[in-house]
Formats: sequence, structure tokens, C-alpha cells
Amino acid sequence: MRIVTRVALCALFLVSLSAVAQSGPSANGDFQFALTGATGAIQFNAKAQGSGAKGQMTFTGTSEISNEDVDGEGTTGSALTGASMTVDFDCLRVNGNQAAMSGVITASSVAQLVGTRALLSVEDGGEGKNADLDKFSWGVYRASAMNWTPSDAEIPGDAGWQFSWIATDAERNDDVGVTTTRSTSVDCKSFPLGSYAFEELAHGSGNIQVKP
Repeated sequence: MRIVTRVALCALFLVSLSAVAQSGPSANGDFQFALTGATGAIQFNAKAQGSGAKGQMTFTGTSEISNEDVDGEGTTGSALTGASMTVDFDCLRVNGNQAAMSGVITASSVAQLVGTRALLSVEDGGEGKNADLDKFSWGVYRASAMNWTPSDAEIPGDAGWQFSWIATDAERNDDVGVTTTRSTSVDCKSFPLGSYAFEELAHGSGNIQVKP
């Protein structure tokens, strides 16, 4: 009898550990969209893991692909192209019903996109026919070359750009701010969640879920 009790307690303990392991901020969804410059489908899942995140996003459809050199040299312009891509997430930020996640494009039918970073931001409108519409925004970013160092000319030896600082919206009391550093790589913390221009998803086009 004692052996059976101990086995039951061990099983309960393992279930508790599993529940703890599965807790934490996450976001997932599967939806179709039609916008000026892009149409297609996105499936994604992201879960906080330590100081980063794990998960993946896939995109299939048509998208307006820019051919502009971010350093201001070379070719410019864009074209509507059939495209597919896979993004491995390494960053997730969740606040209430909003989330931003980012990572590296590891595979794409457009070769020039592989190795660049993609950022997906979403807003969970809730569940049911009377819920608000889910919303999303996404983009692809190349790293910007930084070959100059901003500093305060009135302070000799100022290394201001080498420090980190917190950028906030002075007009919003609920803005917790974004820690900004010298890194030029775009990730889920590069912009405040309230700054994204979300696009609404029509009812029946899919579902987005965000869990703080």
C-alpha cells in the first residue's frame, strides 16, 4: 500500500513539474490575409525560454520584396513575388494581449532573404463571434551598417552611444519602455508594442492566441 501511495505521489509530482515547464509567455496562430503588397498565410508559435525564445513561423504567398541596399548604394525598388519563408524565433515579448516575436529567416524561396531577420507582432482579440478582431503586423529587416558614433560634443570623451538606455512614450503612462542598446539588429524589443500599425484579420480568416 505504501509503495502504491509513493508511486502516485511521484506521478503527481511529475505532472506538477510538467505544468510548470509549460507555463510562461507564449503566442501562436494560423491565419490568412490579403493586404496591399502582400497576400498569403502565416502559421506561427513562440514560447519564452530563458532570456530568449523558441518557436517558428512559416509564410507562404505573395509579397512585395524590396531590392534596396540599406547602405544607400546599389539597386533600389521592389516587386511583387511569390514567396515562402521559415523563421526560427529567438525573441518574444508579451504584454497583455499583444506580442512581438522575431528571429532569423532560415529558409526562403527568395535567396536574398535567408539570413535576414523577420519580426511578427500580433494582438489577440479574444474568442467567440462577439470578440474583437485579431490583428497583426510583420516585416523583414536587414542589419544597418553603423560606421559613426553619436556623442555629446559638450562632454569631452562622451561614449553615449556605447551605453544602453530606456526609450518610452512620454504621453503614455502605461508604456514600460524599451531597453535600447548599440545593436543594429532588429528584434522583438526594438520597438514598443504600442507602436505597431496593426492590420485587422477578418472573422473566419484564422485565429491568434497570446498568453502572458
